Amino acid sequence: MRNHISSRASSPNSPSPQNLQMKLGVAVVCMATVYCAAQFFRDSSDYNKGHEAYRRVDCTVASNYFDRVINGWRIVDFGGLATRAQQEKSECLAFKPVLEQEQKGNLGQALVAYNGFLSDYKADSELVDAARDRVKSLFAKNKPEKLATKSLCDNLKRLQPDLIPESETTLPPLHFACGETYTNLKDYNKAAVMYESFLDTYPDHALAPQAKTAWAKTLVAQAKQEGAGNLPAPQRTGSTGGGPPVVTIRNDSPEPMRIVFSGPEGRIEELEACPTCQKYVGQGPKSCPNQGPVGNYTLKAGEYDVVVKSRGDKLVRPFKGTWSMNTGWTYTNCFYIVTRANPEEQKSNPDR
Repeated sequence: MRNHISSRASSPNSPSPQNLQMKLGVAVVCMATVYCAAQFFRDSSDYNKGHEAYRRVDCTVASNYFDRVINGWRIVDFGGLATRAQQEKSECLAFKPVLEQEQKGNLGQALVAYNGFLSDYKADSELVDAARDRVKSLFAKNKPEKLATKSLCDNLKRLQPDLIPESETTLPPLHFACGETYTNLKDYNKAAVMYESFLDTYPDHALAPQAKTAWAKTLVAQAKQEGAGNLPAPQRTGSTGGGPPVVTIRNDSPEPMRIVFSGPEGRIEELEACPTCQKYVGQGPKSCPNQGPVGNYTLKAGEYDVVVKSRGDKLVRPFKGTWSMNTGWTYTNCFYIVTRANPEEQKSNPDR
């Protein structure tokens, strides 16, 4: 028997398992690269179209393109396009109802909404500039009284400092118009605060005389709304030699007083408290105690609604009266406080 050993060598053209795996891996990588490149170009095209619509605040069109990017399958989010599409879609949807307020003619509410958008997104959104441009446009096309809705006036102090263009024809007239808005709504407390704030902030503005007159009228209306007591006319005590009338008022109470003259001119005066004076219980003094500080006020002749109100004790009821101030005469009055059952009431008594 002959021993026969045979061997069969591998054909040089037959790939090994390792080679097959390598080639398969290369093929997969190539396919993935091609797919990623194609997906990136599709994403770029959709994102750019969505971004243009986003800048126009055409949120329906923008969302359609952004959703293709957001919902598309990808291995890697090259360029962060999906993340940017999601962010800009959210911004556009937040901006859309703000713009709709303006388009509906709710201009004051739109200004408040633009302010809210800027507070939420600050400088992180391209729509911030669009919001600021819309606000500038609103002020350029509309008078302050049209913008001064209750909604805007209630939020005026919360608006960002640089939201409203700071000029003589924008912010000061808007403050004044808000005072008129509250007055028309008979919200005299807010109206008085607005006029006082205007005069504190813009004392030299062209509207300041009107604001002072309006403030005086508002304080008179506020006192009447609060149930002000009757304020007797002052005593005529002397002559000014044909000059304008002068009224002298003494504050014989331990509370600082505000005196409002609303008539041919608007005047709001303050009289400091009398630290040595007392509040009377049940019945006042027989005559003016002549202890407290004195104010001398030269007025234009005519008829005035006058209010005297404590600036300290809120329980002291204001008093209101109508005074005729005639050319050539001086007038005198003094004020003290008489306490009764709550609330406390202030009484005035001419110095006779």
